[in-house]
Amino acid sequence: NLRPTTWESYEGHCRVHIKPEIGFMKLIHLQTHHLQTLLNRKLESGRADGSGGLSPRTVRYIHTVIHGALEQACHPSEGLIPVNPAKGVKLPKDEKKEPHAYDTEAVKAFLKEVAGHRHYPAYLLELATGLRRGELLALSWNDVDWENGTISIKRNLVRTKEKGLVFQSPKTKNGGRTVPVPGHILQELKKHRKRIAQERLVAGPEYQENNLVFPTLKGTPYDPRTFTEHFEGVVRKLKEKGYPHLTFHGLRHSFATLALQEGIPIKVIQEILGHHSPAFTMAIYTHTTEKMKQEATDKVGHLLASCIGPTAL
Repeated sequence: NLRPTTWESYEGHCRVHIKPEIGFMKLIHLQTHHLQTLLNRKLESGRADGSGGLSPRTVRYIHTVIHGALEQACHPSEGLIPVNPAKGVKLPKDEKKEPHAYDTEAVKAFLKEVAGHRHYPAYLLELATGLRRGELLALSWNDVDWENGTISIKRNLVRTKEKGLVFQSPKTKNGGRTVPVPGHILQELKKHRKRIAQERLVAGPEYQENNLVFPTLKGTPYDPRTFTEHFEGVVRKLKEKGYPHLTFHGLRHSFATLALQEGIPIKVIQEILGHHSPAFTMAIYTHTTEKMKQEATDKVGHLLASCIGPTAL
């Protein structure tokens, strides 16, 4: 019942990190200290290329896979072991990294650099909505509501080992959502649609109609990694000019950061991004929200100072 990408992730962790460590052991002999040793070792020197340890987040994920399997072994329908030894393991604290994002100046420089490129409308829509890359590449023209100025997020494009590129439904109920699009960006999408119509004529019989908003020149879905190759080249150019390095996911963070700085309520941003709760959104953008809180108290402080007057100080 797992999504293909989740299954592949579980399989990879089992094959690379779990089976080599404890795969030879009998379930009945498996104890908490064995699992603690496994996770400690992964944290210190668990990278497959031997270049160091895995991140706390990855180690916690490995534990999730082990815990789920052993929980099933404890289930009355299985009855293979009496208790789950993974429950007593101490896990490393998940490191909180402030997401990298472009500020207003960097966004202007980025858009200037990509102006006129075929991907320009995609970058523009990304910065205006904060879609995940797979959501952006899965967009169909049927998802665009020109009259109401919105797009509907109904699926995600991912690459799997067994089936290649596949469309899958949103991971959570919050993932499926309707997002408003600024009017000038809708105009850019209309221009982009005309360009695609011309590309369809040029490609002729080789064109594969998938009704995608951002297809390849042959109409097929873009491999997510291939799609970002141009973006990465632009980022390298901007980095030479002093701007920070950014992944494509950083454009999503840029949208959220700029929206917060413009005073958009956290609940609204959470719904646009498709997060499961406002608290989750705030946890990601702690640095930005802390700065906003500081600015808020400073403004109130200045207001109170003006009310008190110089004689009362």
